[in-house]
Amino acid sequence: MTSKLKALTPKPFVKAAGGKTKLAPTIMARVPEFPGTYHEPFVGGGAVFLALAGKLPKARRTDGWAVLNDANAELMNAYVVVRDAGPALYKRLTEMKERYSEKYYYEVRASEPEAIGGALERAARFIFLNKTCFNGLHRVNAQGKFNVPFGKYKNPEIAVLGIISHWTMILRSVDLHSKDFGPRIDAAKDGDFIYADPPYLPRSKTAEFTDYTAGGFGLKDHERLAASLASASRRGAKFLCSQGDGETIRALYKGFEIESVSVTHSIAAKKSSRVKVGELLIRNYS
Repeated sequence: MTSKLKALTPKPFVKAAGGKTKLAPTIMARVPEFPGTYHEPFVGGGAVFLALAGKLPKARRTDGWAVLNDANAELMNAYVVVRDAGPALYKRLTEMKERYSEKYYYEVRASEPEAIGGALERAARFIFLNKTCFNGLHRVNAQGKFNVPFGKYKNPEIAVLGIISHWTMILRSVDLHSKDFGPRIDAAKDGDFIYADPPYLPRSKTAEFTDYTAGGFGLKDHERLAASLASASRRGAKFLCSQGDGETIRALYKGFEIESVSVTHSIAAKKSSRVKVGELLIRNYS
């Protein structure tokens, strides 16, 4: 009975540092009505998109109703495979789950995405590592190689048929990209809505959540993002942006509505250290 309930519960098919599963209801309460296209330039685990897709009627979800993007090419390849070959991906992940061990984890981690075969194998590798690595982090080194250690889980949930099937269904009419956020936000026009959840500026010297791509995501990127969202606002698009609270971010978005909320981050070294931290919801509408 428990496995059936899990299969019927829509949730992201990957873990994401700073994922918005817990905050999604708060965000959804602030999503405005919009007649145009939904844009998410940093989709990550897609918790907000998932919630929005569940709220909108099927008649509203016509081809191209949403555009999802992320700079992480392996993540977006997984989205494409879930959309286009969900059953085959589930079968491959089930096979990998049967071999689950620390030794097998490091064998998979050592493989090169470009050398292991086609899109299906790359997606299976990405999801397997995501579900079995330490705390679900996606961190790469300067050479772009995934370097997160083994998570030591007893029985990790690597693939649930109901979850993958649900994502296959809701992604059918969605455009998927893996590009810089700039052109994606530039494509937003009057009547569109943008939800932006970028990698946050580090809260401390040891924070590494920005290392999801080899280039990282620093202050200049945040300045460019703020300028892109301001430009989209002038074109008539509405936006809501999640950010970590801090003077720098508040200054970048001065002139827009800034609301402080708190959330408990689910990715931390110890459960005891998973404390509530301040986050901001920034938007260009009341």
